Amino acid sequence: MGDFLNVAADWLERGRPGEQSALAEAAAYGALLWSADGVRAYERQGEDAYRLTLVGAGSAMTYEIVGVEGGWLR
Repeated sequence: MGDFLNVAADWLERGRPGEQSALAEAAAYGALLWSADGVRAYERQGEDAYRLTLVGAGSAMTYEIVGVEGGWLR
């Protein structure tokens, strides 16, 4: 039973094998906008561009709009 709890704690902290943890994704992609059916959307406003990243099934795709502040997109 102890091994099961250690595996569960490891998955919560680091994500399941092949997945990133929620904290690692937020650090890499920005603030979580929504999550549905295993796909998550993150946004990040940089000095030069607004970035929207979709993450799911072990891959990520980022849309970048240069010279735009993303607040008006909501």
